[in-house]
Amino acid sequence: MTVELRQESTQGPERDPEAVAATPVVPRRRNRERLHALDGLRGVAAFIVVLHHLLLVAQPVAQPSGEPALWSVWWWLERTPLKLLTAGHEAVLVFFVLSGAVVVLPALRRIDFSWPGLVASRVVRLLLPAWAAIAFATILLVIVPRLPAQVTGGSWLARQVQSDWSWPRLVVQLSLMGQVVPYDNVLWTLKWEFLFSLLLPGFLVVAVVLRRWWLPTGLLAVGLGVAGTVGHIQPLEYLPVFFLGTLIAVRLQAIERWSESRGAKRVLVVVLVVSLLVLIGEFLLAPVVRMGTDGSHALIGLEALGAAGIVVCAGAATGLRRFLEHRVPQFLGRISFSLYLVHLPVIATLAFALGDWNWPIVAAVGLPLALLTGWAFFRFVEKPLHKVARSAKRGASRAVERYIRSSRAA
Repeated sequence: MTVELRQESTQGPERDPEAVAATPVVPRRRNRERLHALDGLRGVAAFIVVLHHLLLVAQPVAQPSGEPALWSVWWWLERTPLKLLTAGHEAVLVFFVLSGAVVVLPALRRIDFSWPGLVASRVVRLLLPAWAAIAFATILLVIVPRLPAQVTGGSWLARQVQSDWSWPRLVVQLSLMGQVVPYDNVLWTLKWEFLFSLLLPGFLVVAVVLRRWWLPTGLLAVGLGVAGTVGHIQPLEYLPVFFLGTLIAVRLQAIERWSESRGAKRVLVVVLVVSLLVLIGEFLLAPVVRMGTDGSHALIGLEALGAAGIVVCAGAATGLRRFLEHRVPQFLGRISFSLYLVHLPVIATLAFALGDWNWPIVAAVGLPLALLTGWAFFRFVEKPLHKVARSAKRGASRAVERYIRSSRAA
């Protein structure tokens, strides 16, 4: 979820948000240097994750128990397309599809692509900022005590957010390999990002070999994801989502050419609408398919199809692409990984300090504070690590080349 959206390399030039124009940030012509729209989509998805966690703070206090009453505020928020604004888990699936697409593009576009270099770069780009985010979360936890009485018993904050700390537990959390990372809950996704990086050559080979049969191949990947979700098999639940992104990357030029043909835009509008509805199908159909059942889990598995459709529409020549190329989505895209890493410690700290019954204040203060903290984390932590990642990539590539040359000489 944290990859630079470039086709020529996994690390792109930085852009000053103050210098960006108010109209589309990039020309509408096809840009081969940077997939700006996908960058903007990544930013919008990160913002939705922030709104999702703010909603989780409010829910135990403000949401009535049981099914939301028809036409109530919570019905509008949970049972209509407005759910797209706070669909956090679904936004993560969009991240996974994006990673599957943009990480693969350099392997398709460059003859000097180095998989060991990519892995080394990804370790630096993902692991070091994650460690810094855990350190930041721990500092906040120490400074602002998290008293259980400040949040509703049995709520998400009470169950999932760390309320104390210890050195042994902190060391375990730094591995990022657990099912949850309570010091900064969002970091659970990085385990799958790492695993995808290791499996990338296999994913790419399969996608290239089966590119002509992209539709049945994509549907098979969705089917595997549904089976994994229903059967609670996490590798089967998440890895096919990355593969869908890889398949999109292999077909990207064909998608772009087709999107500029007559009649394609109308089809893409339908695809976008259907994809958005599929992405939140679990919530829209909750009155009919009760949450927690196998049917509901199957709908969750199908969300990957919606995420893939949204990424296709963002990469094609559509109005969505033009929207995502504007200033605000581009700024959010630039700080998206940092915002994703640090927003939850900020929101959790405010909720414990003020009490979750003061959720309107938590939301009013937490949203701008999370954005400001995300920008600062990008400026002073993530951005400097970009150079380290480039150095690690070059070093790993050269080490492999030297090893191959020495092996041949022997």
